[in-house]
Amino acid sequence: MKKSLIKINNDRLRIRPSAIESFYSCPFSWGKTFLEGVSQGANNSRASIGTAIHAGVENMWNDAITSGKKDANIGAMTDAAMESWKEQKQEGVKFGAKENEESCVSEIVAGATAFVEDIVPFTSIPTAVEEFFKIPLEGNPFIAELGGTVDYISGDTIADVKTSKRRSGPEGHTVQQSTYKMLANANGRKIEHNLIQQVVLTKNPTGAILQLDADIDQAKYLINGMLDVMDLIALDVAPIETILRPNPKHMFCSEKFCPHYQCCPAVKGNLAKVAQVPVKIQL
Repeated sequence: MKKSLIKINNDRLRIRPSAIESFYSCPFSWGKTFLEGVSQGANNSRASIGTAIHAGVENMWNDAITSGKKDANIGAMTDAAMESWKEQKQEGVKFGAKENEESCVSEIVAGATAFVEDIVPFTSIPTAVEEFFKIPLEGNPFIAELGGTVDYISGDTIADVKTSKRRSGPEGHTVQQSTYKMLANANGRKIEHNLIQQVVLTKNPTGAILQLDADIDQAKYLINGMLDVMDLIALDVAPIETILRPNPKHMFCSEKFCPHYQCCPAVKGNLAKVAQVPVKIQL
């Protein structure tokens, strides 16, 4: 391979539905994370809170599947959520401004409670939670398969739990959720509907169920675009960062959010640190 700021350490990648849009948001960051395998560092607190609430929801639905009753045990649910939080704390969590462990724990408990009060009464007991589906991708030099885990599946419906500080529409999740639908259908399911089970973590958290219109054709187009780029990288016609270009206009292009910020050639002041980048224009 030509000398590049991105090293190829992984050539049997599994691409998750959430990794598709990140490829297009900032290809350079995507390449450092997935192809090179550079750690993304500690989770930010918002992601960790969401993961903990997911764990509580999973525990609650598994109990419901076993008992056949939607008799949510909020104590057991929050215990599972807190166990997930403790595991994440051991790995490292970055707190945001005006956040601490106490405030995050409070949000986790309130978010789990909002899910039980606002979403569970209007939701059927699932047939499965956290079910994994995959599609092998033959012939690509770096990507071996597309695979992902569905939060909730029941009959012809899949749903994904989303947590956020602000209420939003389902459109921002179309690519990810369309890919989940494609994966499930490719593995023998007949999915017709996608739902977002949204927990909004405001001062008084609320839950809502949002209908999402999937667009599998769009998802396939974007996935095929990724595969074509990987084929181009394998030809070794240019340094990888000229193919997987940085996006300094990306909303998360900052030292706070991007673990690759300090080695990104598009960040102001970094060029002197990155000796591998040739300066071809001489004035």
